[in-house]
Amino acid sequence: MGQRILWLTETYPPQRGGMAQSCDRLVAGLRSRGHTVDVLHFTPRKGTPAPVQQHQGDYWALPFEDSEAHTLNLAWTRIKSWQTWDAVVAFGGNLPIWGGPVFARWLGKPLLSCLRGNDFDTGLFTPRKREMLEIALKSSAAVAAVSSEKAWKAQQLFPEIRVEFLANGIDLNDWQPTPSETEYAQQWRAEHAPGKAVLGMVGQLKAKKGLAFFLETLRQIPVQDRMHLLLVGELPEEEQNLLSEVAVSYTHLPFLDRFELLKYYPCCDGVCVPSYYDGMPNVLLEAGGLGVPVLASDVDGMHDVLHDVTPHLLFPVGDAHGLRKVLFNWLQADTVTRQGWGQDLKTHIEQNYTVAHELDAYENLLASL
Repeated sequence: MGQRILWLTETYPPQRGGMAQSCDRLVAGLRSRGHTVDVLHFTPRKGTPAPVQQHQGDYWALPFEDSEAHTLNLAWTRIKSWQTWDAVVAFGGNLPIWGGPVFARWLGKPLLSCLRGNDFDTGLFTPRKREMLEIALKSSAAVAAVSSEKAWKAQQLFPEIRVEFLANGIDLNDWQPTPSETEYAQQWRAEHAPGKAVLGMVGQLKAKKGLAFFLETLRQIPVQDRMHLLLVGELPEEEQNLLSEVAVSYTHLPFLDRFELLKYYPCCDGVCVPSYYDGMPNVLLEAGGLGVPVLASDVDGMHDVLHDVTPHLLFPVGDAHGLRKVLFNWLQADTVTRQGWGQDLKTHIEQNYTVAHELDAYENLLASL
C-alpha cells in the first residue's frame, strides 16, 4: 500500500534547472508507483496560492514574499488542515530545511531531509543558515544525501543521525535522440567545428561550477586549432570577459530545457564538469547516458559515477595541472577511443544509475521510517 507524503521544496517546475528537474522526476516516479505525493512549492512566482489537484497528489504553489517567517507561518495554516500524511520530505532550498522539522513535529510524522546540490555545502559555512541546517538534520528520521561525499561529511559532523547515499537516476528509455536530432548534430559539427574536438559545458555556469577556473586553465594550453567549446547556459559577465581572452573558438547558447539538449549533446566529443562542489549533476548522467565521455572534478557525484569506469578523466578539484593533463589525454585520443570511453560510461549508468534504482532507494528509505 502506498504512502501519503508531504513534499516541501523550493525547486519544482515550471522553474528550470537541475534541482527542479530532479524534484519532478522523484515526485512523478513515486506517484507512478502508487504513492500519493502532495507538493508544497515555495515559489518566487507571484499570485494567489491555491491548491491544484493532480494525479496521485495535490500541488500548492506558495509565493515567497519578503519574510521567511511569514511564508512558513502561512504554510502551516494550510498544512494543518490539508491532509493526513505518513511522512514529510524536505527537498531543496532553505524554507523546506527550516520548516520541515517544525511541521513534521507538529504533525507527529517522520522527517526525511534531502541533501542535494549546494544547500549543505554553503549552509555549513553560513552562520545564519548553519543552526537551522543542524536542527533539520538532527530532527530527521533519516537524511538522504545525493553523493557519498555529502553522506560522509554529514555523518562525521553528526554521528548520531542516520544518513543514506541515494544517487540520482535517469530514464534512458526516454532519453534518446531522434534521427533528425542526430542529423542536426552532424550538420552542426560540420558547420561550427570542422576537424575539431567539441567539448561541452551545460547548465548554470556559475562560480561553484568552476567555469572561470576552466577558462583560466585553458588560456595556458595551445589548443586553438584543435578544440571548439559548446557552452549552454547563462554566462556571468566575468566569465564572458574571460572567454573573450581564450584563443579557442566557441558557441554560446542560452539556457535550454532538458529535451532541447538532445540535439546538442551528440555534437560533443566530451562534456566537462569542473565544479568545486556539487551534488550529482543531471548533466553527468545525461551526457553519459548518450555515450558522451565526461571530464570532471574528482568530487561529489562525479567521483561516485566516474571513479570506477573512467578515472583517467577525473582531476583534483581546482587543480590546473590535473585539468591540463586530462584535457591533453582527451585531445590526444582518437574518435574511436573517445567513443569507447563514452560507451563504458553509458553501460555503467545503465547498470547502476537508472531512475528505477533511484526510486527503489527512496521507496525503501521512506518505508523504513
